[in-house]
Amino acid sequence: MIFNVGDVIDYGGRRYNTANRDERIALIGSVIENGGITDPAHLERLADAILYEELTDPNPYKTAQTEYPFFSESQLNHRHEREVSLWVAENVGVDGADHRPNKRRRRSKRENAFMDRGIRVKNAERKAQYRRDTSPGPVISYNVTDRGLTESFVMAARQGGRWRELAGRYRYADG
Repeated sequence: MIFNVGDVIDYGGRRYNTANRDERIALIGSVIENGGITDPAHLERLADAILYEELTDPNPYKTAQTEYPFFSESQLNHRHEREVSLWVAENVGVDGADHRPNKRRRRSKRENAFMDRGIRVKNAERKAQYRRDTSPGPVISYNVTDRGLTESFVMAARQGGRWRELAGRYRYADG
């Protein structure tokens, strides 16, 4: 016996309103007891008719609002589409930004070749500048007396002696 929910059915001398859950269960029970249905596919359809309210409940939050919720196939597929993996919970923040630790991207061969061309030119320029900066300058030799620098050197020697004398006084003043 196949019926749609909401039909009024006469069976076994009694009238059943299938819109009412209790009457629907009574109808299905009497049909099964009388041996009217033995095919498993028909039994499954009758079980779906008993659970009509649960299977057609469109509420997406019925797991939170029902004590023992279960889903139809389409509801279960829809739920699986909405679910996300734990990766999202671990790596995506409330602000929607990806908070994974940064991972350096590997360059392609083409990018490396492009970078190498520019880097070689810059390295050659740096190397030339470093050689200019660290190379020894030209050696200039001269005689102190020929240039008239003697007096300043003598003055510097006298000043050095004065400093040595002062340092010796203060060094032993504590002792």
